[in-house]
Order: sequence, then structure tokens, then C-alpha cells
Amino acid sequence: MGWFGQLRRLVLSREGGGTVLMATCTAVALGVVPNLLEQWTSRPWVFGVVFVGALILVLVGWALQRPRGLGVVVSLYPAERTQASRVETLKNASRDTHGATLVVDRAALWPGERSVQGHSNVIDIVARLVDAQIEEVRAAGGAEPEVVLYVLAHLQDGFLLGRRLADDAQLSLTVMHLSQQTGRSVVPGVELGSSLRSPLSARQHGQLSSHLAAPAVGRPRLVEVPDAPGQQHHRIALIVRLASAGSMVDDARHVAATGQVTYGPGHHTGYRLPPADPAHANGPCGAYLVIDAGNAYLPDDSALNAKVTTYIWECWQAARQEWAQHLGDTAAVEGLLFFHGPLPIAVALGWLTARDRLTLVHHDLHLAQGTPPPAAGS
Repeated sequence: MGWFGQLRRLVLSREGGGTVLMATCTAVALGVVPNLLEQWTSRPWVFGVVFVGALILVLVGWALQRPRGLGVVVSLYPAERTQASRVETLKNASRDTHGATLVVDRAALWPGERSVQGHSNVIDIVARLVDAQIEEVRAAGGAEPEVVLYVLAHLQDGFLLGRRLADDAQLSLTVMHLSQQTGRSVVPGVELGSSLRSPLSARQHGQLSSHLAAPAVGRPRLVEVPDAPGQQHHRIALIVRLASAGSMVDDARHVAATGQVTYGPGHHTGYRLPPADPAHANGPCGAYLVIDAGNAYLPDDSALNAKVTTYIWECWQAARQEWAQHLGDTAAVEGLLFFHGPLPIAVALGWLTARDRLTLVHHDLHLAQGTPPPAAGS
């Protein structure tokens, strides 16, 4: 392509057009063109209109040429026809909004495998790709880039990804998601930043109360599990339901209180406990607490998501401290997170608790419904 073609391509691009618009209209605002207007009219209001219009166009030009940040589309589902359209929706949303888009599609990177759910090494690879792209944007722009994350994954993978991305303390991320309430439109989920660690005010607690089955003022009660064989006293369960999920709370409470993932041969809770310490098998937790929004979905509101995330984090911190005091200051308290709710909140909880001994317990709907898992490639 010759120099004329390159110039034409630059001028017709979004950034080039914005630069030309800013240069031209700045000249108007500073008085170059108004001097020409003096030859045509002497009415003051004409000069005022031209000046204000030029300033507005300068702002438009700045908006056109300013960096639009980095969109990162992460799909951790296997290659399935039902997921392909959702991934494409996220890609289009990112490309329409940002100057650069990184697509990390598990189906393209690891073809032929049905699932990689919960594999921390896979999550680490994904996070390294994201880190590398962010560093490239930083090096090119010289400023902290705006990074927006478009995630499509199981809750457990989202939690692990948030935990891994917390390694970059300087990075502020916005997590988007596909809404189930607005026809699969892409909406803001929650922003990962220091504000999530700011204590909620009494007013904010009051705002949460209308969305939770129990009032959000204060803390939910930590319920101690009676002594039982094999009980793991150092472990507490955090049960959180923020979306419609039938018997989720009762099932999670059963697993926490008994250490059993079934009620018997007829009903499986769907939960898969993480591998136990080699010294002993999984047993009942020492205590549990429940945060429940009832059998309903939270509205699509990023500010509400942030408050709910902070509230869950505050409850976890308070419960961990209370249980440590109950067992003794030297006790190492671990947590099991039974979670059902929006994916951005799962990512944010992983980000907030990256240094804590908290594990999200996977829930398998096929086990809960008594149906076999889908075959590979289905």
C-alpha cells in the first residue's frame, strides 16, 4: 500500500478521523475561522454559536480518538453448539466497545476434551494470556489500560479465574456477563477494585435487606454442627443463594452438617466435595452460615452486585474470625463456599478471597437430577 493509501486509511479510521476533527475544530475555537466570519457578519450571537459548536465538536473528536480499552473474552466451556452463539455475542459486544479484543476460547485452545472444569493449571494459562495482553497494552499506551472482562464459564472456573487475576493489585477490571433477564444482552456485572473492600454503611445494609430473605443488617448466625464422627472442626461452610435454585440451601446445609453428598440411594445433592486431607476423609463441617436471596434472581444492577459481593465477603471474614476464636487463635480455619448466583459475583469473590483458604464447591446438575453427564462432543 502506497503512502496515499496509508494516509487515506488513517484519515478514515476512528482514531484518525477523531484527530482531524479535533485539529479542525480547535482552530475554530481558538479564533482562526472566526476571523474569516468577520468578513461575512458582525452579529455577536453568530460568533457565540460557532464557538460553542466548535467546543462540542472538539469533545466529540476527543471521544473518537481516545483509547477505548481492552476487552478480554474468556470462554471456558467445551465446544458446544449452544455455547457458540453466546461466545459470539460476547465477542461482538467487546469489539463494538473496545479498541482491542483478546479472545481466549477453551474450545479452540483445547479441542476434543469435554470439560476442564476446576483445573487450576488451565485457569493459570488463561490468566497468563490475559496478563501478557495487558502488559502489551500498557507498553503501547504508557498508562494503565481500561480492561473489561467478558466471561463465560462454570461458577467454579470463574471463582478460580478471579483468584488468579488478583495477583495484579494495580489492575482494575470490570466483569461483564450475559443477562438472563434481558434477552441475553451483555450488561455490566461488577468492578473488581479496592472499593469492594470498603465496609458497607448502615444505609447500604438497608438497601440489601429488600433483596435478601433475612435482613442484611448485622451478620447471619454461624450455626455450630453437633459433634459427629470424622467431623472437621476447622472447616466452616458458607452457603450463598442469589438465584433461583430450588433446594440448593437445604442440600448444601445437609452436606455441611453430615459430610455426605447424598441423602441416600434416591437423591444426590449434586455437590462434589474437594479432595480431603489424606489423613482423614471428608466429614461434617464445624459450622455453617447461610446468605439467601430466596428462590429469585437478583436484578441486573452492577452497583447492587458490588454491595452483595462486599456483604458476602464481610460475612465470611467475620465468620472466619469468630470460628478461629472458638477453636483457638492458632487454628487454621478453612471454608467451603456453596454458591449459586451471578457469575460476576463468583469472579469477584475469588478476587477478594485470593489469599484465604476458601474453596468453591462444584455443583453438578446432572448428578442432582439423576441424569448421566453429556457425552464428549455433544
